[in-house]
Amino acid sequence: MKQLSRENEEFSEIFREINRKFRYFTANYTTAVKNGADIAKQKIMESVKNRDQPVDILLEKLFEAIKTGVQYAGERMIDCGVDMVEQMKKNKKK
Repeated sequence: MKQLSRENEEFSEIFREINRKFRYFTANYTTAVKNGADIAKQKIMESVKNRDQPVDILLEKLFEAIKTGVQYAGERMIDCGVDMVEQMKKNKKK
């Protein structure tokens, strides 16, 4: 009976760790996307200040603004992934 209880404890700890990592990832994802969207919004607002520009120039600026926001979010998620891998390496050494 003690063996089963010990296995249940280990199983519960594994699920708690998965839950922690999922929450960490989700929080970082949410922040990265929000900040990327804020950057894109700022660049879009700058792009449309000059209303006398050709449509193709405006579209190019809008595309670049969106690309910059997406790139920012992607880079933050890569940083998050690297941090998670480093944490796992540290925990494995313990």
